[in-house]
Amino acid sequence: MKLVSSARFVTPPLTRRKREWLSKLLDQFAESVNFCIQRCLAHGITSRAGLHHIAYGEWRSKFSIATHWFHSAGQVATQTLRSWRRLCHQGSADPKKPPVYEALTMRLEIWTEKNSTGICWFFGNSIQIRVRRGEYLWLPLVVTKHHELMYMRDWREGKKRVGEITISRFRKDRANVWVPFKREVKVKSAEGVCGIDVNERSINLCILKSSQEPKFIRLDCSKLPAIKHASQLKRKSIQKKLDVPPQHPLQKQRLKAKYHRRERNRMNQLMHVVSKKVAGILSREKVEPVFESLTNIRQSMRSKRKSKNGKALRKDMRRRLNQWPFHKFQFYTEYKTLRSGYQTHYLPHEQVRGTSSTCPICGARNKPNGRMFSCKVCGFKASRHFVGAYNIAARWLTKNVGSHVPPEWRQMQPMVDGAVLQAKSSVKVQKTRDKFATGF
Repeated sequence: MKLVSSARFVTPPLTRRKREWLSKLLDQFAESVNFCIQRCLAHGITSRAGLHHIAYGEWRSKFSIATHWFHSAGQVATQTLRSWRRLCHQGSADPKKPPVYEALTMRLEIWTEKNSTGICWFFGNSIQIRVRRGEYLWLPLVVTKHHELMYMRDWREGKKRVGEITISRFRKDRANVWVPFKREVKVKSAEGVCGIDVNERSINLCILKSSQEPKFIRLDCSKLPAIKHASQLKRKSIQKKLDVPPQHPLQKQRLKAKYHRRERNRMNQLMHVVSKKVAGILSREKVEPVFESLTNIRQSMRSKRKSKNGKALRKDMRRRLNQWPFHKFQFYTEYKTLRSGYQTHYLPHEQVRGTSSTCPICGARNKPNGRMFSCKVCGFKASRHFVGAYNIAARWLTKNVGSHVPPEWRQMQPMVDGAVLQAKSSVKVQKTRDKFATGF
């Protein structure tokens, strides 16, 4: 299986001539992408090969850059149109408003022995961009110890390959360069599965192994909504102080950008710490993670859904749930787990409903009372987070036991059920309320 991890490099302060070249190339790349989008829509083209047959001659007469730029722009254009058509099919985009590429970013194909259409060479401490025949733009890179330890050493030894390089503007005299490194990972055979129930304030894991009782682990993530709430109060304070005469729009914009950047960095750092902890548990237990396929959460929160008492959800509640970074945590955990050789699975959307309100013993639906789940049919009592994580793992096993796991796991589900039945009066729950030292 292929593992891709991107490294962000920053160029040193560029000279005036290099800044002008880079700005011109960014503008021409955006114009080329929009040109390709218009030609694809006009002729009904969906592939890069068909676009090359229809529009290459016209593009060549309009732009004075190397031919290989057309291949990179065409690939970005066809992928953009593919995403736009999918959103139109889902009802999230307007079919009458085609996409327009406005990002000051260019994605360049790497030049290798197997790909002669690339326009960018990667040399480790610098990259070379082909502008036109005989003209090249060199961008030096600032290589840190982190880059050397995580990426460059394996790249020099041939364990990693470089993919398409992305370049964008960064402040005044520097540029951002994202370099993806790819390597093959050997998939290991797991000894069990781990259902992961992602909540706003906690991450709950239920590990299921053959002939063993379920193991429940709870990780405290209450600092994530606390960071969001503190940043929200800070933004309100800035608006309250700077919106009164005399107004200071530039100072207001600078302060809001500063605290937004600080909030983003703190959230990402904390989620990296938690996901690394989860990946370490999965690797130590030798199990594969199973997540819920959470979809349309933000779309449902945007509308004022009616609660049981007939009132709409509060505005702060809708804002809180809209800012819940559940998918980012799943993404972080997925690629960190893949480094150890274990695949990540997602429970289908049609099986997600009722994971925290369905009894794992008899299958009866019961509404949890606070954090506790109590079944009125069989008397099973446990934490609703344990019930949710257990049902995620059990439902995935029920559907995929014959195709995605080894044959010796076929008796796993009845044995786990029997173990839970024997201890249903007092389920042993292992809790770890780690207060992660984030340095804030």
